[in-house]
Amino acid sequence: MTFMKRVSCSLAVILGIASLAAAQAQKKSVWQQIKDAANQAQQQKGQQQQNGQQGQRPDKRGGPATQNQANDSGPFKPPAGTNIQQTVLAPVQEGAKFEISPHGVHVATVATDGSRTVVYYDGVEGPKFDEIIPQEGNGYMAFSPDGKRYAYCARSGNQYVVMVDGTELARSSESQGGSLNTDSCRLGFTSNNKHVYYYSAVTLTNPSTWSYRRFVFDGKPEIPNTTEWNSVAFSPDGDHYAYVWSDPKRQKPWMLIVDGKPAPYQGESPQWTNDSQHLYTQRRVPGSNTTELMFDGKPLTRGFGFKVYIAPVGDMVAVAVTGGTDFHPFSFLVLNGKKVPGSDTVERGSIDNVVFSPDGKHYAAICGDINSHHYVILDGKRQQEYVSVDKLAFTLDSSTVVYTTYVNGKSFIVVGDKEFGGPVGTVQQPVLAPAGNRVAGMIMVNGRPSLLIDQKVVPVDSRSISDVGFSPDGAHYAYLGYDSGTDSHLVLDGVRQPQSSVSGDRIDPVNVSALKYVFSPDSKHVAHFANSPAGAAVTRGVFADGKFIPISSEGTNTHLLFSPDSKHIFWVHQYGDLPLRVFIDGKPLMDFYSPTNVLGSAPHWWDFGPDGTVSFLAQDDNSLKRITITPSAETSVATMTGTFSAVNR
Repeated sequence: MTFMKRVSCSLAVILGIASLAAAQAQKKSVWQQIKDAANQAQQQKGQQQQNGQQGQRPDKRGGPATQNQANDSGPFKPPAGTNIQQTVLAPVQEGAKFEISPHGVHVATVATDGSRTVVYYDGVEGPKFDEIIPQEGNGYMAFSPDGKRYAYCARSGNQYVVMVDGTELARSSESQGGSLNTDSCRLGFTSNNKHVYYYSAVTLTNPSTWSYRRFVFDGKPEIPNTTEWNSVAFSPDGDHYAYVWSDPKRQKPWMLIVDGKPAPYQGESPQWTNDSQHLYTQRRVPGSNTTELMFDGKPLTRGFGFKVYIAPVGDMVAVAVTGGTDFHPFSFLVLNGKKVPGSDTVERGSIDNVVFSPDGKHYAAICGDINSHHYVILDGKRQQEYVSVDKLAFTLDSSTVVYTTYVNGKSFIVVGDKEFGGPVGTVQQPVLAPAGNRVAGMIMVNGRPSLLIDQKVVPVDSRSISDVGFSPDGAHYAYLGYDSGTDSHLVLDGVRQPQSSVSGDRIDPVNVSALKYVFSPDSKHVAHFANSPAGAAVTRGVFADGKFIPISSEGTNTHLLFSPDSKHIFWVHQYGDLPLRVFIDGKPLMDFYSPTNVLGSAPHWWDFGPDGTVSFLAQDDNSLKRITITPSAETSVATMTGTFSAVNR
């Protein structure tokens, strides 16, 4: 064989091996790549330590930070194919106030036009009024749960005007003689976004002065009432309502009103069944100190008191009944009309809470007495007794009950029928996975932190831990480990991430309890704001999928999050007093100014659309704007980190 043939053969073998290695890498999930990188780093660390012991100088640089080039504050172009649209929502005025819908970044701005007050909604100017009446909580707007509808109340002379979706719904001078304030027009939408309602406070003097409240549903006023604010019970589907009517002049007996009509029976404390078709009510028995529980007006039982718990799905209904005698009351539990054996409490005992599993097939109740004897009844079976029981819940797959307890100077996390705990103050509140039946928490053992995971207490290689959490599918867990002081790193599925050094930048600057790292919605990626590994040229960046991605050595970062399709990762960076800069997949996307002094202090200012676009609120010298960005297909989390989409995990 000639030399050239041997070279060609060898090259073919090398290329074949390289192709095979690439194919194997393609099959590896992101999680496996992260773990491999962490293990490799640990091996390198061990080799460095061994070299140091042999008189060789260990490499303290920690390896190259990344191949990505950090972006500075200079000019840039967004990734090719990025579509950026700007929509003017309102002119910028001194003293103007804006409110944002819960979804879609729709904005209503209360401003002035000449001497009148006006509402701009997504850039469209509404009618002029003398005043926009504030709602309870110092806001002016009511938004539907889906964020697509809005309503507000205004004053025009001595009339109040209700505006819904830019159209006048109702106008009334009924409040003349009274005052127009936050009690005059309390607005809201039902859960299905279809119906708008409000409460109105009215004072009349003819011939004597008396006050009442009126409930108005879809613009149709109900008869005057004296019941408390927000006393209307709405059905889960949002199409029905019920409340107790009392005569302001005290001349007529009280009535139960259902969908605007008097019910053929008296009943208080209305509660709708989960199918929105039936009502539980209660009624004081005349000439007695007992109460009657009713279903659609038909008596079920009597007692001193009832608390009805209705499962959100299925047909399970639990009723905590207070019975016995005036001097020796006790409580017991009734499930679907049958008393639960052994649920009777001792004298003056109570049933404090009932929770249902997500599938509606299981229940658990906290029972106790005045002598601090508390226990859980799980599907009819009494569990162990404690001084206190709290945080009662089911895992998301409905298989396991979880709660916290205290007894004999110790605290416990109870998972199913197993206790995990230690001395008081050494157990943190448990964290339930968003899917499956995994439970995690921190427990101190002999002064050292340990992790409760998969019903095992596992020692950790850190002085302390925090921010315990799960990926959305529940398959992965993570926490922050602290070696000393405030320096922390990410530990993923029990493996320390060598290039992870959590910075002081907050993902959510307003919610101080938010985790300091984020999982992607598809559970295939994880990221946090980071300080650079030792020796890197750029000191601040993002740790993503096992790698440090540099951003800048100056400024601060916030609002790190993945797109709903998990293909992109966004964050916001600020260079001193320069405009804020949005990054996508490690590349600068756009500069903007925040509409508030504290970025994110306005709720819902940033949102993703179902089409994959991201929208956020910004302003310039002249206007408030909604920026809508369609990301380029040329960039992704994978292009930033060099990892592959996780398929086989």
